[in-house]
Amino acid sequence: MAAGRSLTPFYVALAMIVVAGAVLISRSTGRRGGLSLSPTATMPPIAGPRGVVMGSDSAPIEVAEYSDFECPYCARFAVLQFPDIEQRLIATGRVRWRFVHFPLDGHEKSPLAHLAAACANEQGKFWLMHDAIYQGQADWVTDRRPERVLRDIAQRVGLDLGRYDSCVREQRAWNSVLADRRLGDSLGVGSTPTIFINGHRLQDVPTFDELRHLVDSIAPQAGAVPPPAGAARR
Repeated sequence: MAAGRSLTPFYVALAMIVVAGAVLISRSTGRRGGLSLSPTATMPPIAGPRGVVMGSDSAPIEVAEYSDFECPYCARFAVLQFPDIEQRLIATGRVRWRFVHFPLDGHEKSPLAHLAAACANEQGKFWLMHDAIYQGQADWVTDRRPERVLRDIAQRVGLDLGRYDSCVREQRAWNSVLADRRLGDSLGVGSTPTIFINGHRLQDVPTFDELRHLVDSIAPQAGAVPPPAGAARR
């Protein structure tokens, strides 16, 4: 599990990192200028559910995952455990999954990846981008221009690049990432991935089998309930 350093300087350091990244992104798309990605006065409140949801609204169990795209433990969980969770717990209507953005202090390239995923969410393709970002983590994390690799990923998953570029350049989705991070801070999240089940925090990150046993113990009567059409990935 990846742990953050002191969270006090997070927003100052993060703003400096992503401003530099925004300049690189604007250059890579043939445009000049670099708008700050720091918090703004119009940032949405943290009250209420946040993140991006996969699964049925009628699922008896909700799992919230606070995750960082640069975190290797998060990538391992996404690649090795999450496909089984999606197919056998989420798609059957037993679990609703909520991904909550939590870029860690000290992960310098993570903000760019979270912005890219949030921009993909504008086009209804968050989960495709989520999977591709984690699967290609070694590529964009080690590249000197991660924004270029992330844009290639966006193209590969079928995003409208004009809309994607404008979202990244204007930081339209950035405040939602910051609000997710603030929610995690308010709950005492300090490392990733951190998992909550029906509001209760787990001490460790579960494997698929461990999570299935937990689901069985919480709602053994739930069975397999097919989710409404179109509810699997949102």
